[in-house]
Amino acid sequence: MKRVIIIVISVLALLAIGRIFYTILFDNDSKTDIQSIKADVQSGTYDYNKGTDEMNSKNYIEAEKSFLSVLQQKDNVSKEIYINTLINLGLCYAREQKFDLAKKYWKQAADLGDKDAANNLKLLEERTGV
Repeated sequence: MKRVIIIVISVLALLAIGRIFYTILFDNDSKTDIQSIKADVQSGTYDYNKGTDEMNSKNYIEAEKSFLSVLQQKDNVSKEIYINTLINLGLCYAREQKFDLAKKYWKQAADLGDKDAANNLKLLEERTGV
């Protein structure tokens, strides 16, 4: 009798887990919706998020690749993501002590009106003379 109860409970648990996975994979309102993923890739959001994750993990070379990919999609990228990408590229390069490249991207962001980038440029000049 206990064995039957355990089997029934196990089957119910598997059904519940299966329903959860089905909802995650195939629900149109889900973040895994194919159209949503396609939109993220086309808008540069996917590469931006990937670059940010890589940068936070101190994988600067991989982050740079993702951020440079975002910049190649300039026409599809929102101004906010574009500016943040420039700033993050500058951060990656600064952490690798590639100060000329950091300056290049921070200057572009500052020219678009970003105050953080302007502050980064000022600090870079004060600390490195670049």
